[in-house]
This record gives sequence, structure tokens and C-alpha cells, in this order.
Amino acid sequence: MKSLHVFPASPNAKKAMMVNHLTGLNLPLEVVNLPEGAQKSPEFLALNPNGKIPVLEFTDGSTLWESNAIINRMASEAKSDLWPATMDRYDILRWQFWEACHWTPACSKYIGRHLFKRDSIDMDAAALDFHKYAAVLDDHLDGRDWLVGGAMTTADISVAAILAYREACHYPLTDYANINRWFASLAALEAWSVANPAPQAA
Repeated sequence: MKSLHVFPASPNAKKAMMVNHLTGLNLPLEVVNLPEGAQKSPEFLALNPNGKIPVLEFTDGSTLWESNAIINRMASEAKSDLWPATMDRYDILRWQFWEACHWTPACSKYIGRHLFKRDSIDMDAAALDFHKYAAVLDDHLDGRDWLVGGAMTTADISVAAILAYREACHYPLTDYANINRWFASLAALEAWSVANPAPQAA
């Protein structure tokens, strides 16, 4: 593996940055300046034709894109228990698909409204969607420290990354004690601080 192409503010990039730190791989970070359109350059599109980050680049010039695939590959290369060599991998994948298809889209409506000032977003509908999936996550975490098995895995990192904007975007998390307890464990990690170095704006 050669390097990680990231835009550090992106929750998907934060996943890769956390796993990079947790596994000790410490791959060099190549920052892609999204506001300036660097993701649209021919050079970047040769790495990922979708024009999105993160991208894991290998020494032979090949690449891997899609954040959850990237972090699983990184953990596998490092022989880390974040991607255990057991049947738990299928449960991890279940939560990663859930994150990409349901959880992140629900949270992203709050990001769109509060960070990008998209006034057209129906926040009443957004709240219904958020609470639907927050309840699923909170119920699953009842009596559990982690999403899969008895230790942190890439499932936890995938699902938690979008919570980097929980305060700035006013996610309605007050009544979800299990989510807040679980997230506090992740936020206390040095790897979380590495991926989220700046204080959140209120």
C-alpha cells in the first residue's frame, strides 16, 4: 500500500484516517482539495472515476475506493482484529451496508441543513428518518459495548464516523443513551482525535 487520498473533513475520509492510526499502518495522506475541484482533475479521476474520496492507492498503481471496503482491506493487511478472521465479518458487513444505505443518509440531511444551509430540506421529515434509524442502532447497543462481538471492529468506525458532526449539525441524540455511551468510547480514542483534530463549531 502506498498512500491514502483524503479530504479530512469528510466523514468517509475520517474512517480511513482512524483505521490508518489504529492499525499502525501510518500510510501517507494525500489531501484532495474538494472545494477547489481537485477531485475532478484527470489525475484524480484516474484513481477513482467517481471523483470521490477516500482512495487507497497501492504501490503497483492500482486503487481501491469506497470507504468501507478501504478500511476492511487496511485492517486485513495489518492483520488487525478490527476485521477479524471469523464469521463476524458478515455481521460487520451488515452494519456497513446499513450505515451507507440508511444511517449516513439520515444524518446527512442535518449536515445539509446546518453546514450547507440548504433551506429546502424538510427537517420534520429528516427527524422522522433520523429517529427511525437511531432507534435501530440504540436498541442493538442495549447491553453491548460494540456493534459486533466483544471488541471494536470496522463496523463501529463505519457507523460512528458521521457522528463527527453531531454537535455542529444538531443531531437529536439526547434520548439515545446507548448510542451516546457507545460513541463516548470511540470519541475517547486517540485515533478519533487524529481524525478530528479541530474543535467542533457549536
